[in-house]
Amino acid sequence: MKTKELIRQLQEADPDGDNDCCVDNADIFYVGIEPAYWDGCKQILIRDKDCEYYNIIGGKVSSEGSKLVITTLSIKSAIWNKPDMPIEYDEYSEKHYKEGHEEERKKAQKQ
Repeated sequence: MKTKELIRQLQEADPDGDNDCCVDNADIFYVGIEPAYWDGCKQILIRDKDCEYYNIIGGKVSSEGSKLVITTLSIKSAIWNKPDMPIEYDEYSEKHYKEGHEEERKKAQKQ
Protein backbone atom coordinates (compact mmCIF):
# COMPACT_ATOMS: atom_id res chain seq x y z
CA MET A 1 0.00 0.00 0.00
CA LYS A 2 1.34 3.41 -0.91
CA THR A 3 1.54 6.19 1.69
CA LYS A 4 -1.11 8.28 -0.07
CA GLU A 5 -3.54 5.33 0.01
CA LEU A 6 -2.85 4.76 3.72
CA ILE A 7 -3.52 8.45 4.40
CA ARG A 8 -6.73 8.33 2.33
CA GLN A 9 -8.01 5.30 4.23
CA LEU A 10 -7.05 6.80 7.59
CA GLN A 11 -8.91 10.01 6.77
CA GLU A 12 -11.93 8.04 5.57
CA ALA A 13 -11.99 5.87 8.70
CA ASP A 14 -11.36 8.75 11.15
CA PRO A 15 -12.11 12.13 9.53
CA ASP A 16 -11.52 14.05 12.78
CA GLY A 17 -8.24 12.25 13.48
CA ASP A 18 -9.06 11.77 17.16
CA ASN A 19 -8.86 7.98 17.52
CA ASP A 20 -5.89 6.11 18.97
CA CYS A 21 -3.91 4.25 16.30
CA CYS A 22 -2.97 0.62 16.82
CA VAL A 23 -1.38 -2.05 14.64
CA ASP A 24 -2.30 -5.55 15.84
CA ASN A 25 -3.55 -3.88 19.06
CA ALA A 26 -0.16 -2.29 19.85
CA ASP A 27 0.52 1.44 19.92
CA ILE A 28 2.56 3.04 17.14
CA PHE A 29 6.01 3.91 18.48
CA TYR A 30 7.80 5.13 15.34
CA VAL A 31 7.00 6.14 11.77
CA GLY A 32 9.80 6.84 9.31
CA ILE A 33 11.39 6.19 5.93
CA GLU A 34 14.13 3.57 5.77
CA PRO A 35 15.98 1.75 3.00
CA ALA A 36 13.94 -1.17 1.64
CA TYR A 37 16.56 -3.72 2.77
CA TRP A 38 16.81 -2.66 6.44
CA ASP A 39 15.51 -5.27 8.90
CA GLY A 40 14.49 -7.44 5.97
CA CYS A 41 13.33 -6.64 2.48
CA LYS A 42 10.03 -4.90 1.96
CA GLN A 43 7.13 -7.17 1.05
CA ILE A 44 4.46 -5.78 -1.25
CA LEU A 45 1.08 -7.33 -1.96
CA ILE A 46 -0.14 -7.05 -5.53
CA ARG A 47 -3.83 -6.24 -5.66
CA ASP A 48 -6.59 -6.54 -8.25
CA LYS A 49 -7.97 -3.01 -8.27
CA ASP A 50 -11.25 -4.24 -9.82
CA CYS A 51 -12.02 -6.55 -6.90
CA GLU A 52 -13.82 -5.01 -3.91
CA TYR A 53 -13.01 -7.59 -1.23
CA TYR A 54 -9.98 -9.87 -0.82
CA ASN A 55 -8.10 -8.63 -3.83
CA ILE A 56 -4.60 -10.08 -3.31
CA ILE A 57 -3.36 -11.68 -6.53
CA GLY A 58 0.38 -11.84 -5.90
CA GLY A 59 3.37 -10.50 -4.04
CA LYS A 60 6.76 -8.90 -4.49
CA VAL A 61 9.86 -8.86 -2.25
CA SER A 62 12.39 -6.12 -2.90
CA SER A 63 15.57 -4.70 -1.39
CA GLU A 64 15.52 -1.70 -3.73
CA GLY A 65 14.28 1.77 -2.89
CA SER A 66 12.79 2.75 0.42
CA LYS A 67 9.82 1.95 2.62
CA LEU A 68 7.70 3.78 5.15
CA VAL A 69 8.03 1.83 8.39
CA ILE A 70 5.42 1.80 11.14
CA THR A 71 6.92 0.26 14.28
CA THR A 72 4.73 -0.73 17.21
CA LEU A 73 5.50 -1.11 20.89
CA SER A 74 3.24 -3.20 23.10
CA ILE A 75 2.77 -2.58 26.79
CA LYS A 76 4.46 -5.94 27.52
CA SER A 77 7.53 -4.81 25.59
CA ALA A 78 7.51 -1.35 27.17
CA ILE A 79 7.51 -2.97 30.61
CA TRP A 80 11.02 -4.31 29.85
CA ASN A 81 12.29 -0.74 29.49
CA LYS A 82 10.43 0.54 32.55
CA PRO A 83 9.19 -2.30 34.79
CA ASP A 84 7.50 0.08 37.25
CA MET A 85 5.53 2.00 34.62
CA PRO A 86 1.91 2.59 35.64
CA ILE A 87 -0.80 0.90 33.56
CA GLU A 88 -4.44 1.94 33.61
CA TYR A 89 -7.23 -0.55 32.92
CA ASP A 90 -10.95 -0.45 32.44
CA GLU A 91 -13.00 -3.23 34.01
CA TYR A 92 -12.81 -5.61 31.03
CA SER A 93 -9.12 -5.08 30.26
CA GLU A 94 -8.12 -5.47 33.92
CA LYS A 95 -9.81 -8.87 34.00
CA HIS A 96 -8.10 -10.04 30.79
CA TYR A 97 -4.70 -8.29 30.70
CA LYS A 98 -3.51 -7.21 34.15
CA GLU A 99 -2.30 -10.63 35.26
CA GLY A 100 -0.19 -11.07 32.11
CA HIS A 101 1.30 -7.61 32.52
CA GLU A 102 2.16 -8.30 36.15
CA GLU A 103 3.89 -11.57 35.17
CA GLU A 104 5.89 -9.67 32.54
CA ARG A 105 6.75 -7.01 35.12
CA LYS A 106 8.14 -9.69 37.48
CA LYS A 107 10.30 -11.15 34.69
CA ALA A 108 11.61 -7.72 33.74
CA GLN A 109 12.46 -6.82 37.34
CA LYS A 110 14.59 -10.00 37.64
CA GLN A 111 16.80 -8.85 34.75
